Amino acid sequence: MSYMRTIPEFLSTAAADIGGIGSALSDVSLAAADPTTNLLAAAADEVSTVVSKVFGGYGLSAQAVLTQASAFHNEFTELLANAGGIFAQAEVDNAEALTNAVGEFSEPFIQLWDPAYTYVGSNIATGPNPQPNEPSLTPEFALIMGGTFDPQPFPLYVTTINNAFIQPFFPGATSVGLSYPAQFWPLTSGLTLNQSVAEGVIDLNNALSVQINGGQHVINFGFSQSAVVATQEMQRLMALPVDMRPDPSDLSFVLAGNPATPNGGIFIRFPGMHIPFVDLTFTSPTPPDTPYPTTIYATQYDPTSDFPRYPLNILSDLNTLMSLGHHELYPNLDVSNAVQLPTSPDYTGNTTYYMFMTKNLPLLEPVRAIPFIGNPIADFIQPDLRVLVDLGYSDWGSGQDYANVPTPATLFPIPNPFVIGTDLVIGAVHGSTALAVDLGLLPASALPNAYPYLPSLDTDLNFFLGQPGVTVISLVTNAIGPVLQRLPAINPG
Repeated sequence: MSYMRTIPEFLSTAAADIGGIGSALSDVSLAAADPTTNLLAAAADEVSTVVSKVFGGYGLSAQAVLTQASAFHNEFTELLANAGGIFAQAEVDNAEALTNAVGEFSEPFIQLWDPAYTYVGSNIATGPNPQPNEPSLTPEFALIMGGTFDPQPFPLYVTTINNAFIQPFFPGATSVGLSYPAQFWPLTSGLTLNQSVAEGVIDLNNALSVQINGGQHVINFGFSQSAVVATQEMQRLMALPVDMRPDPSDLSFVLAGNPATPNGGIFIRFPGMHIPFVDLTFTSPTPPDTPYPTTIYATQYDPTSDFPRYPLNILSDLNTLMSLGHHELYPNLDVSNAVQLPTSPDYTGNTTYYMFMTKNLPLLEPVRAIPFIGNPIADFIQPDLRVLVDLGYSDWGSGQDYANVPTPATLFPIPNPFVIGTDLVIGAVHGSTALAVDLGLLPASALPNAYPYLPSLDTDLNFFLGQPGVTVISLVTNAIGPVLQRLPAINPG
């Protein structure tokens, strides 16, 4: 199957863009020229009067533009008393012991996952709400794994993940934490990431065997490193003869912050790459053709699961770097806010892909930290800066990137100047309107409700050149990766 498009199609799109840009700019200009008479000056002086007139005009401009914008997006009652069997009981006992041992640490974890830390806006477009599965006659059992630094998931983490990612799809399922090394030398002592993942696959496989052979339908939740563990376990199962695999009705996967996400995962942006001395290999993608029902969640700008497709965009790279601290916030996200990503028209697989949108650019967090003036300044420049940052990321618009297609990084995009120019003009209006709201010159109801003030998956900022599975970058990383693997790791483990 081919995902390439021809240049004439791009030119047709460009022609349509040219035809529409004039009217768009005209609308913005006409609206900006009509200042409102209801905007009061902040004080009885000439400066305040001038400011009120300027931002009053921008306010009406934003309303005119936004009026034309359209939104993009469109119990299991009981379990058997012995649902977990011996393994489940052991895990429950472990959880109780951990609860008693770390009770004094619960409050910091609650603060860590408090909704105030969540960076996903509540006023963004969302996809269709995920629907729970039909109640199953087979007891459902969730094995929840943590990320790096979390070998034995804390009870609070297990409960949070169960409520956020398991119960919406598998109501009534029993959830327990599954331990694995979760190490990454030199950030932790002991194992390198490759070694930790390899042992984690053994741990997960053993746990799956116990539960499936015990008559359970098992859901495995993997986050960050454990999503890589789940990916490799999935690949291992698919390599078995069909009659030796678990039945697809017995096993499901839910993955979050997955470095092996086909389109966006950092491992797939640089396939085959190996970082020597720390023993880190960028492995193959989570199989889009897996027979097991799988749900994969990414967060916009997350460095592990939504890495820039065009890494030569410095602004995108800096934004990704500033997103590192957001990676640990997945447990507190609401799946009803996730936007479903498009898959290729001929895709018949069992994986569904979702994206949590990010309202505020991580790149501007240092600015927002400035007392009093930080937020107004950030809100003023964010819309136009978002356009420039998004130039380096995948575009999920209709007929563009597909979530199920493994997509390595590409050196250069071909920017669409017509769309970029229009968005920058609109962004200037949006930023001015947001600043006026922050200064109290306009009501909160005047805030823009469209891109680029708010995030969007469908930006059309670059001409679409297809999703080649081979790029200059992938050729280089696949070539040098095996060579670098010959260099030994230097960890003492």
